[in-house]
Amino acid sequence: MTFVLSDRMGYRQSLLRHNKPTQQAGTGSHMARKKKQVILCADDFGLNEHINRAVLQLAAEHRISATSCLTQAGAWAAGAQRLRTLDIDIGLHINFTEKLGPDNDFHRPLSRLIVNAWLRQLDPVVLVRSIERQCDLFEQHMKRTPDFFDGHQHVHQFPQIRDALMDVLIRRYDCDDFWVRSTAMRNASLARGLQWKARLIALLGSSALRRRLQRIDFPYNDDFAGVYALTGGSARFEQHMQAWLAGAGERIVIMCHPADGVDPADAIGAQRTAEYAFLKSDAFIHLLATHTSRLVRHPT
Repeated sequence: MTFVLSDRMGYRQSLLRHNKPTQQAGTGSHMARKKKQVILCADDFGLNEHINRAVLQLAAEHRISATSCLTQAGAWAAGAQRLRTLDIDIGLHINFTEKLGPDNDFHRPLSRLIVNAWLRQLDPVVLVRSIERQCDLFEQHMKRTPDFFDGHQHVHQFPQIRDALMDVLIRRYDCDDFWVRSTAMRNASLARGLQWKARLIALLGSSALRRRLQRIDFPYNDDFAGVYALTGGSARFEQHMQAWLAGAGERIVIMCHPADGVDPADAIGAQRTAEYAFLKSDAFIHLLATHTSRLVRHPT
């Protein structure tokens, strides 16, 4: 399959670079200009009820401003109904690495998927079909289109998969209505203590994806953080959050993985609860104030 992208070149200016973020209630525009704009995104909504409850609670308390959804997972359908009324960005978390339910007809272990993608051994037709199905499930239960697109374990930036994603987005959606997560980090300090992991993510396609988004003029985030070993409890997560906010520029996406309890099948379940505990705390609000940061949705 050949993916034609040139027809979108020059279509529009990047929304991220030329639009203001949505203001939250009670915040004046003068103050907003002085503050860092943080899109704090809780990943993996739909994976289990612990994650769903945490995301819904944090969103209701304005402690996150986005969530990314696994639409093939068992807790997605019921959870989606409760998401609809929340004033946050709600995106599709594209999955190719986990068997999540009957609608998941193609998945491979991450290491194997990486090798297959780099050797261009994946079937483009299968990739497009899977992304389309995940989009269908999002729209079926949310009754609208996704605000943004990213990938579970960053698969959306892999060779072949990013081609398939661009094909689906071009054919299916208006580019004024969504953004794509870029994992490119402008400031090396945002990978505090984990430069190896940030470099690995870059090698796995973050720069290539950003170049593709620029070429077809799709909106994307200026900067990215949230990469760490997913261990260490609340204290370690707080240290990382402090570093991410300190190193952030004017506008950034920070990913997080909260849950209000541990699912035995979830390898990072304990750290999810630690993240949730910190995000619920007064210390998190104090940290935002200390670094002159406010949580926002992506510009539209």
